[in-house]
Amino acid sequence: MVVRFLRDETTEAAAEDASTLNELPAPPRQLLDRHGARVLDPATAVVAAGQPAPRTTVYRPGVFLIPQRYLRDQQTLAAINGVLARIGLYAEPAGRDPKEAARYRQLDELPVRALLRVREDADPVVVDCWKALQLLRSAASGERPELDPKIVREMSVEHLLFTTPVFGGVPWETSGLGGTPWETSGFGAGSSYGRTHGANRIPVTLAAAPPYRSEKPAHRRPVIAVLDTGIGPHPWFGLADRSGPPPAGSGLAVAPDIQAAILQAELASGTTLPTQLLADYWDAPTTGQPLIGDVDTDTGHGLFIAGIVRQACPEADTLAVRVVHSDGVAYEADVLLALHLLADRVRNAQANNRPQDMVDIVSISMGYYVEDPADVAFTGQFGSAIAELLGLGVLVTAAAGNDATTRRFYPAAFADQPLGGGSGPQVISVGALNPDVTASKALFSNEGPWVRAWATGAGVVSTYPTDVRGTAAADHEVPGFGRNSFDPDDYSAGFAVWDGTSFAAPLAAAELGKALLQSGDLATVDRETVVKRAWTALGTL
Repeated sequence: MVVRFLRDETTEAAAEDASTLNELPAPPRQLLDRHGARVLDPATAVVAAGQPAPRTTVYRPGVFLIPQRYLRDQQTLAAINGVLARIGLYAEPAGRDPKEAARYRQLDELPVRALLRVREDADPVVVDCWKALQLLRSAASGERPELDPKIVREMSVEHLLFTTPVFGGVPWETSGLGGTPWETSGFGAGSSYGRTHGANRIPVTLAAAPPYRSEKPAHRRPVIAVLDTGIGPHPWFGLADRSGPPPAGSGLAVAPDIQAAILQAELASGTTLPTQLLADYWDAPTTGQPLIGDVDTDTGHGLFIAGIVRQACPEADTLAVRVVHSDGVAYEADVLLALHLLADRVRNAQANNRPQDMVDIVSISMGYYVEDPADVAFTGQFGSAIAELLGLGVLVTAAAGNDATTRRFYPAAFADQPLGGGSGPQVISVGALNPDVTASKALFSNEGPWVRAWATGAGVVSTYPTDVRGTAAADHEVPGFGRNSFDPDDYSAGFAVWDGTSFAAPLAAAELGKALLQSGDLATVDRETVVKRAWTALGTL
């Protein structure tokens, strides 16, 4: 496998191709309904005076995000609700357990969900946070604004983020429910990337032992946090079933405290908003449609990534944090919470000299297309969460997306928009290469000056949960002779082949892990040393 880090350190934001600014294939309606989401249509969206027309994006209309310190301030909340009353709505904090609320008081900047509700004295109204935010932005403008413009600038819709396996179900499938550049341009199902119905992965066997990993390393292992779909059983990680967490020393670990916080936040908002709950770190259910039984498009995605890390940097540990549902959808608030809590973990490890709690690299294989032409203006919450990690010296890799477009895909597109000052290296955005001898760029990969690294992301073989079965079966059987054709939904062999920038990003993260091992003793974890070590590691690649 190949990894290329580009040396262009230009910090000026690069322009996009104007013809791609509104390209966003429509997610399947059933996917939107499952997660209580809708597509923002630039042709029909209301816009506040003086604001530019939005671009397409996917968001949850019943909730918006705002730093929690504002929601705790009754005067601020009352001012917001005074404006929202004009359209028959009011906002309230998503209910949270008092102990949990106290836990997060040290994370005042954490964007949390504010639920939109209909006032009892109002006529029937459409609950739409986009319309509500436009009203709030109008109220924060002019010579005598009703609301503090700074507060309103920090409010945003809650985007749906999507993982990025090409053809892989989210949000643009080859099933005919969505449209992709290759479907409309003749590549479609006949493309060399399109292997099976529904998703482009297929089960394979691998006649090789797990990559060697020392039992007692001389130094602390680098830790790569993977925010994805979670984990499943596999012998490479000592997981025979789903009865308990990965054993110590297996190279795979989980974060029950972060998972519990994510579940609590989802439970708090799920009372009024269609919400699929992430109960724990297990990648489940196998299918989101039990009566049909097809394996969900992103089932196994997180374990596949853990296997890439194990192959490319076996001495590293993968910390799996489940923020993505098995259909490839993540809620922005969940991802932001996970990022803030990882930063909190690193900050405490550095302050209290606890190297065993360190996280060195975060790998993100999901993203979204922002609606605001100014980009960073209303993606500041995501930028702040990542800047926190960068400021602590944590390296961050992010998949560039699989829509063959130059349109900025966040958080990868932060790569050329510097976050924070005096920190470690900026976000490393990763596009996908083909597995050919020239390592050509994959047809599906997004690209542009904001893509700062390239790694093999097509034809990748890695670990897959051994207990996954779907309803698809061998299409030909010879009774009495014990012969069948290939079963595309039986993953009991424990491996699959898959394509996407989703798999290029963790490969780049693993390469950084190897560089960290060569850059010095990882036991020293004070912030200054960690930041310097991150720069040294990146400089060797």
